[in-house]
Amino acid sequence: MSKNETALRDLVAAGATFLEVVTHLSRRCHHELSPLEFMKVFQEELGISFVETRAMLEYFDPQMKPIADPGLINERGRTLLLRCGSADG
Repeated sequence: MSKNETALRDLVAAGATFLEVVTHLSRRCHHELSPLEFMKVFQEELGISFVETRAMLEYFDPQMKPIADPGLINERGRTLLLRCGSADG
C-alpha cells in the first residue's frame, strides 16, 4: 500500500467528510483534480467502483468544485465512504 493510499484510508477511517476527502485529493495532486482522476483514486485506493463514484459527480463542476449544498454532498458521500470501511473489516 502506497503512502498516498494509506493517508487516504486513514482520513476516511477517521471519519472525514466527503468534501474533506475531495480537498485532500486536490491538495495531493500536482495539477487540478479531474473527475476521471477522482473516480480512478476511489477505485484503486478505496475499492469503490466507477459506477458508484460517478453518481457523486453531479454535485461538482468539471473542476471538482462543489455546486450543491455541502451538507447534501457530505451526506450522500458518507454512504460511499462507509463502503470503504466495510470492505476492510
